[in-house]
This record gives sequence, structure tokens and C-alpha cells, in this order.
Amino acid sequence: MTKKLFYENPYITTFEAEVIEKGVDEAGHPFVVLDQTAFYPTGGGQPHDIGTLNGVKVVDVETRDQAIIHILEQPIDAVKVKGEVDWERRFDHMQQHTGQHILSAAFAERFGFQTVSFHLGKEEATIDLATQTITEEQIQEAVHLANTIVFQNKPIKTIWVDEKDLSQYPLRKPPKVKENIRLVIIEGYDYNACGGTHPHMTGEVGPIQVIGWEKNQKGIRIHFLCGFRAVKAFAEKQKVLQTLNRQLSSQDATLKDAIDRLLEKQHELEKALGEAEEELLKHEAAELYQKARAMDGFRLVAKAFVHREITECQKLSRFILEQAEQTVVLFTTKEGTRLHMIASRTKDVEGDMVKLIESGLSLINGRGGGKPERAQGGGETDLTAEGMLSYLVDQLEGQRVAN
Repeated sequence: MTKKLFYENPYITTFEAEVIEKGVDEAGHPFVVLDQTAFYPTGGGQPHDIGTLNGVKVVDVETRDQAIIHILEQPIDAVKVKGEVDWERRFDHMQQHTGQHILSAAFAERFGFQTVSFHLGKEEATIDLATQTITEEQIQEAVHLANTIVFQNKPIKTIWVDEKDLSQYPLRKPPKVKENIRLVIIEGYDYNACGGTHPHMTGEVGPIQVIGWEKNQKGIRIHFLCGFRAVKAFAEKQKVLQTLNRQLSSQDATLKDAIDRLLEKQHELEKALGEAEEELLKHEAAELYQKARAMDGFRLVAKAFVHREITECQKLSRFILEQAEQTVVLFTTKEGTRLHMIASRTKDVEGDMVKLIESGLSLINGRGGGKPERAQGGGETDLTAEGMLSYLVDQLEGQRVAN
């Protein structure tokens, strides 16, 4: 078996080893197995280390049949290798993983919320708590306790025990294995079976901060950051605050009020803009109605548009019919290859608008529907809006003759 240097000393970044096996895996990736390694393999919610062996990139590290497999960017011919672990990634994982232990213990101690799963992602980490409800006050209390443990800079030690020894330790949950059990202990606070890498002192974890939470099938999912991730997030948010304060001529203490005023003003402007746009549409509707073509027993408002939203066309049709009698409105609009049709009429005009739209849809294999007084539909086609409008007018005239 490969000697696991990352357990002997998680701070090791360089080491020497002998290649005891090499080959190509099922996916065609070259790999080596070493007599000893400082590269941590994926497991227990913690991602693998990366780095180099003799300058060749190690892109993945896995455990297969108790062997630690180093997946390489290209093959290595050497019998002996010098390994270098990416310390920035390793220490980040140590901070996040240990921070998870501390935060999970805080939720368990304060509220009895047990952690049922843990995920360490590239941007953030998450834990799933076995509870259906949680409050912001509870989260902040757990975060405060977690950071208190960090700032107390308590020692973190690891020991190997067998199943018969477990009764001596107040574990948060039973281990998944029954022998060679590795315990990570923060004396007087947390006792947890874990195979991950951890620093020697809680102070190295750095600040712990919850950045969000939501309900899921397992209970409550907590999103959090530790160490340099938390420091980076704070710096980024501080830049945003400074920019907003500068743009709004405010300070941190008054920023919320300034944003509230801005949003209220925006709402008022949007309302005024909506009212103005509606008035313009009503004016346009009146103009279109004045230009309506006299047909046999009704007036026809027919117009083809390009790059006009269907919602505007719907409003325009409604405004025309609200001020009209014995009127039919036919609109077509084209956006790219998408063509849409609207057919509507006042109640004092005979004719089935659904059948009229269906006749247009048959040309473009589109979809639509509605009622006898109002229908619409559309589809992808090379046919122009003008061409479809002309077709619908002809169909309407034919429908009237048939009736």
C-alpha cells in the first residue's frame, strides 16, 4: 500500500517516491502508483490535490482498490519521482474542511441540527442540516460560536483508533468503517471520524461566514466560506459597497436608505413610462382606426409589423376594439424567423377568428388558438409579415363570402 504522507504531515508540499506501478486507465489517461505520496485523493467530501510529478501535471488523484492512483497529463518513464503539491489548493481545502467540522459542531451543540452531508466546491462549501426549519438568528448564533472556536486557536489533533475504543469519545456521528478509524479532535468541542486533511490549530481556518441557505430534500442547505475565501469575498463586497456609496453619495450606514429611495424613484418612473407608453398606443390605435378599410359590413384594421413585441400588438388590438364597432383587426409581426398573428373582432361582426388563424398556421406549421372573437398563433417561417397579412385578408374576405 502507498504510504500516506498527507496523514503524517498535511503541510508537506514536496516529497520523493518510487513508482511501483504505471499504466493507462479505461479512459486512456496515464497514471502511476507510488510507494508514498503527499497527494490527497478525492474522498470524504474533500477534492483531490493537484501538482506535479517530475514536472508533469497531476490532474486527478483517486483511491482504487486501496491503491492511490495519480492521473497524469502525460506519461512518466522515470522510476523515481519528485512530487510537488499545490499548497494553495491544499491549504484552501484544509481551511474549508476544518471549518465545516467547526460549523457543523456549532449547529449540533446549539440546536441539535446534525450535518447529513458536506460538499466542498470550487467557489463555496455547503452542509445539509437535518432540520426543516431554521432562522437567521440561529445561523448567526452558530457562526458566532464557530468563529469563537477559531479565535481561541484550539489545537486540532488526529488519532487512529479501533471500533472498541470509540466509546471513549463523544462522536457527533458513528464512523462508516470499523477499523483503522481516524478521529479529528478539537478537545472539548468536536470529535469526528474523518479522513480529510486539517491544520494543527483552529486559528488557521480563518473566519467562517455563512453566505446563504435554502431548503432542499435533505433539510436545510447552508452555504459558507472559510479562511482566504471569506477574506476574498469580504474584499469584493467592500469594493461593491465603496462603488455604491460613491455613486449614491452615501455611507455604509445610510446606503440602504439611499438604495430604497432609488428603487422607489425607479418604480415611479417605470409607472410613468408605462402610462406614457399606453397613451401612445391609444393614440396609435386611434390613427389606425381612422385609416381602417371599409369592407362589406365592417371596417378592417390590417397592419404588418417587424421587430414589434407581440404584447404591444395585443394591447394595440384591444385599444382599437374598445373604441370601435363593426371592426376586425388583423396584425402580423415578424422577429427573425418567428412570425406571429393576431385576429380579433367586435361582437357585432360575424366570423370565426380561430378558423382564420388556423388557416394561416397551416402555411407555417405553427401553433395557436383562442376564441371566435379573438385568436392568435405563430411559428418559424421564411414568409414575411406582409405576405401573411395579405393571405389572412384574402381568407377573411373568402370567409365572409362563404357566410
